[in-house]
Amino acid sequence: MQDPSAELLKRVQSYDRRAQLELYQLCYPVLIGAARRFRKNEEEHKTLVNNAFMKIVQNLDKYQDIRFFSWIKRIITNEIIDDFRRSKNYHTFYKHDAEIEGNDGVHPEAEYELNQAHLNMMLLQLSEPTRVVFNLFVVDGYSHREIGELLGISEQTSKWHTKVARKKLKELLKIENHVS
Repeated sequence: MQDPSAELLKRVQSYDRRAQLELYQLCYPVLIGAARRFRKNEEEHKTLVNNAFMKIVQNLDKYQDIRFFSWIKRIITNEIIDDFRRSKNYHTFYKHDAEIEGNDGVHPEAEYELNQAHLNMMLLQLSEPTRVVFNLFVVDGYSHREIGELLGISEQTSKWHTKVARKKLKELLKIENHVS
């Protein structure tokens, strides 16, 4: 994906509606992809995408010489985290600080050939807090310490959610393999 031109970004900053639409169309695939990894509901996807896009437009003056799409991925990820924090049930989701026992034979280096849509479908079967932590850790590359700081949970809780996600995904794969 090629970054938008400096000329397009200047037009967006000068409130050119056509330029804003053009930028939205460029950003949409990246933003919706991230939203779908974290949320199940199509309305929530739209809200996250629109909120993130508004932040992109409002903060274009802060955009610097990094890859544009890396910058907007960071914005949508932060919007997802902020939205999750605003959730009424946020604090009740993260009450698990149990010690992590063994890895139940789940190996992070195990490779499964899954297409993106199939993987997203499987991820949506996880509970919301587990899905958020798993996506931040595995897909977005945050450390457990960083996830803990972002979500206001302990590092142990982050590790626990990742372990639960891996275990559930492994179970889903086993079920699929027996059905196939």
